[in-house]
Amino acid sequence: MNRRGFLTVAAGVPLAAAGVVTSPAFAAAAPTVSTATPAADPAFGTATPAADPTFGTAAGAASGAAPMRGRVTGLLVRDPVLVRDASAARLRGFVQPLTWAEAQPEPGGDLSSPALAKLQAAADLARQRGYSRLKLRLLAGWQSPGWALALGGGPMCKWEDPDAVEPDLYDVPVWWAEDFLAAYSAFLPGLAAALEDEPLWGEVTVSGTCTVFAEPCVKQLGVAANRKQALDRGYTAAADRAALETVIAVHHDTFSPMGITSSVAYNPWQFIAASGRMETDPAVTVQLMDYQRTTMGAFGVWENNSLIARRTGGVLEQTRPDYQGMYDHMISGAAAGHPIQFQTGTLAKIQAAGGTAEATASWVAEHGGISVELPRGWEQDTDAIGVNRADQLNRQLAVNAAATLS
Repeated sequence: MNRRGFLTVAAGVPLAAAGVVTSPAFAAAAPTVSTATPAADPAFGTATPAADPTFGTAAGAASGAAPMRGRVTGLLVRDPVLVRDASAARLRGFVQPLTWAEAQPEPGGDLSSPALAKLQAAADLARQRGYSRLKLRLLAGWQSPGWALALGGGPMCKWEDPDAVEPDLYDVPVWWAEDFLAAYSAFLPGLAAALEDEPLWGEVTVSGTCTVFAEPCVKQLGVAANRKQALDRGYTAAADRAALETVIAVHHDTFSPMGITSSVAYNPWQFIAASGRMETDPAVTVQLMDYQRTTMGAFGVWENNSLIARRTGGVLEQTRPDYQGMYDHMISGAAAGHPIQFQTGTLAKIQAAGGTAEATASWVAEHGGISVELPRGWEQDTDAIGVNRADQLNRQLAVNAAATLS
């Protein structure tokens, strides 16, 4: 995945003066960011907090929400199995995957014993490693339980992922169907109850309208057979968008009152146009971001799961031009105090684009991100993130997170 370009905005500088254009919806809702500057970190020239700002803060509460448990921040890995002894101290946490299928195998059932055991094991490992917050990557789409896939008239079968080395085929839900959305919504309170008594859980992903990946804007609609199935089942672009807005609102109603944030992984919006072809509309992505911001306030985290960055002439640049508008909106949001975070592309894709895991993590830190999920094998990358560099990055990411807690 190739991206390029970067934009630096200093905290405390008015966005218009910095040359950043924000959408009217975001500008109306943007919080004020403190310009107080503690001791500077020479690695970045920005403020370094005296203590971890993600712990026990009462972040800018959305209406009816409890004090926020704290941001999931710093260098993360995507799965607890990637927390290795030799590199654990360079990290600040990990992401625990959990599929809806394993969590609720029976309709209307409580969270399963295996799911509860997985959540407990994650909390135990986090405490063992000294990590202060955990993120749960809830996975729906093809990883929804069979009984949920049967809703909406049954799954769309042999849904193709065109980016696989060999075509991978999945059974995916009719994600915009009212009964499917109702089932996902009804599942969330049980999950929330399982997280409520464990204060380490700080974030849950919004995944109710996904297909293959936990990225609700990417639906593999470039495949003609996928489009035909969706249209035959009553797909409309309006219903697709409304479904994502529905699950964003349900996540807010479910998790924000207990102080847990919700994140959406954004990409340029894919949809089936009136022509029957797939088109992308980054403007819709920006509108969805602003809807999440308006709905969730500080409890709604903007995320992207495919970042790659490199250094060119000493300057950090992301390597995918078609994502630049979306990234600009994320950067301007971060400058206004809204939380943004990233997952990198795979290490092979990073290296193919001339980048490194260190450059990608540095891009996140320099552009207001609060966390970055590193790729498998990041320790062996050419420009490795050593102990000192990891400490610098973690401090800057914590500074960025503190700016979102007003």
